[in-house]
Amino acid sequence: MGSKKLKAVVVKGKMKVPMHDEDKMKELRKKYLKEATGGYEIFKKYGTAGFTHDSILSGDGPVKNWGGAGTVDFPSATSRKISDDAVVGMEDYKPYGCWHCPIACGGRMAQKSGKFALDLNEGIGHKPEYETLAMFGSNLLNDNLPSIVKVTEICNDYGMDTITVGATIAYAIECYENGLISADDTDGLEMTWGNAEAIVAMTKKIGKREGFGDVLADGVKAAWEKLGQKGTEYAVHIQGEEIPAHDPKFTPGLAMTYYLCATPGRHTQGGELLTAPGLELEELDKYTYSGHAANHLKLVAVMEVCNAAGLCMFGYLSYPIQSMPDQLTAATGWEFDMDSIVETGLRIFTMRHAFNLREGINPLTRNMPGRLVGDPPLSEGNVKNITVDLKTLSREYLEFVGWDVDSTIPGDESLRKLGMEFLIDDMKKVDVPGASW
Repeated sequence: MGSKKLKAVVVKGKMKVPMHDEDKMKELRKKYLKEATGGYEIFKKYGTAGFTHDSILSGDGPVKNWGGAGTVDFPSATSRKISDDAVVGMEDYKPYGCWHCPIACGGRMAQKSGKFALDLNEGIGHKPEYETLAMFGSNLLNDNLPSIVKVTEICNDYGMDTITVGATIAYAIECYENGLISADDTDGLEMTWGNAEAIVAMTKKIGKREGFGDVLADGVKAAWEKLGQKGTEYAVHIQGEEIPAHDPKFTPGLAMTYYLCATPGRHTQGGELLTAPGLELEELDKYTYSGHAANHLKLVAVMEVCNAAGLCMFGYLSYPIQSMPDQLTAATGWEFDMDSIVETGLRIFTMRHAFNLREGINPLTRNMPGRLVGDPPLSEGNVKNITVDLKTLSREYLEFVGWDVDSTIPGDESLRKLGMEFLIDDMKKVDVPGASW
């Protein structure tokens, strides 16, 4: 698609989507709409922008390319400039939602004048959501909200991911601030912390692969390689995947999600950050690193089903978890309960992992940036002096699911328990390097 400059394929049909028990589904919808809970109120009023201030101050959100602390480098008064009321208070703000969505977390606003005026849609743009606000805001020490609205337009127009672009610009800024690159490299742009004009200009250059933008256009890992591996500490990624705006030092279970899942560095793969209302978990101290495997398995498995079923993660976080097995039963005619949801999710998790093993990929050989796990730990902020014990978390999880703790190859018995005997012969042919630790 990229070589053909094709952004999307749109398919429109007239056939009705089949459903096992449509009346039951309508009944369940009416029932669960009355039981909104969890993040519902914030999602409905602000979208994910409602979490920005608290995430930055708590240590969940990235600050200064994961090397700073919100309470020091991007304190409350500054964080409020790119959060909640500031976002929905922009000119001509109007919320919108996906088809029939009871949450309607999206929003549009006008930005028709000023140095960051929007060029498309007669100056009407999309509300920036949390990941964009954090990656282009606190992560770059940028409190200029109109500039973040502008980069949202640019990224949408060029089909770029705001997490990746924000992370890559953060790498460039830190290299610039530490003298590893200069204005001669960056086409004259002063890539300094909080320089909104330079951030917007470089985002446009990345989209057009123009000048230094071409160096940055393929993400952090590729930029680091093109620059001769300068600033390794500043190149925050896992196996080439930039990290979303959620810090494992605040939610240690995320370190496992980022490190072990088939697609690394993605909070949407589930874990301790994303707990659905009513999901039964053992109460544990998040900074006691032993004993978390059962909880983590349940969290990532349920999220696998959420993703595979085409459900919205925000709905998952806003309604009782029992709605998932109830509605899947009505839709398919298969009897689901929470145990079968977890088993289904683990089957998906295992199959995705098996594809990677077949291609020679062992997640335990991936890099883990020290900044993500507190190696060395921060000296300031809400997550100061925290170093995540990723080795213990990962080893116990692999033992719990029945995978080899060095190669991560699933054991025969673990596959049989899941009804996946068809993978046993294939897994015996796998040849992957051992764990890097």
